[in-house]
Amino acid sequence: MNPVHHPHPSAPSSTGHFCPHCHTALDLPASPFLQNITPACDPCAARLNEALAIGQAAAAWTTLLHTRMPAGYRTAFPERVPAAYAAALHWTPTGAHPGGIGLIGRSGLGKSCAIACLLRALRMPFLWWSGTGARDAHLESVTADRDRPGARRRWEHGGSVPILILDDISQGKMTESWSSALFGLLESRVSAGLPTFWTCQTDLPALRAKIHRQNEGDMPQAQAITRRLAHHTLLLRS
Repeated sequence: MNPVHHPHPSAPSSTGHFCPHCHTALDLPASPFLQNITPACDPCAARLNEALAIGQAAAAWTTLLHTRMPAGYRTAFPERVPAAYAAALHWTPTGAHPGGIGLIGRSGLGKSCAIACLLRALRMPFLWWSGTGARDAHLESVTADRDRPGARRRWEHGGSVPILILDDISQGKMTESWSSALFGLLESRVSAGLPTFWTCQTDLPALRAKIHRQNEGDMPQAQAITRRLAHHTLLLRS
């Protein structure tokens, strides 16, 4: 019986391919794995990777926006921001007011709208708490029956998130416990150089007087809170 001879596979040879994006000629070895695939050239591949990263970042931002910003402000328009608060739209972390922004005025004037517009322009991680929401987050961190460690982490996140929003900070009762927690929160952010955006329906002297009335008469603490709210902060009043 004559032996059966199997042909040896030929060595790979260079064959012409073209980048499907810019049509640059590619010098690639012949391979069965490339029969139905034409890879991009290096510059196009780099641009595609960058676009993918941008797309992933955009998706992450959209998720953040819809989970942390109140629904009524997600489509706020800068054109609707009143002139008194327009300067807030130009705030930057490296500008003259690294401590953040404080917007003062009665309800309905566009304070929160201005902050929402700025956040959408900055695209930085943030946490949005109403004044009473922040108080409730702290209360849960020390009293929660279920998942108290998780509640504690959520409260501590307020001290480390790149941007913290305290909306309507003058609302709710400034008890001794909450005043102490608020001071600690603001102190941790000031010490870390992290900005806080806040709104208030009263000016700072009136807020200080309210804290003093409701925190067992601790004026030094009331003064310390308002000092930290004003620390390196862009203050705008209507």
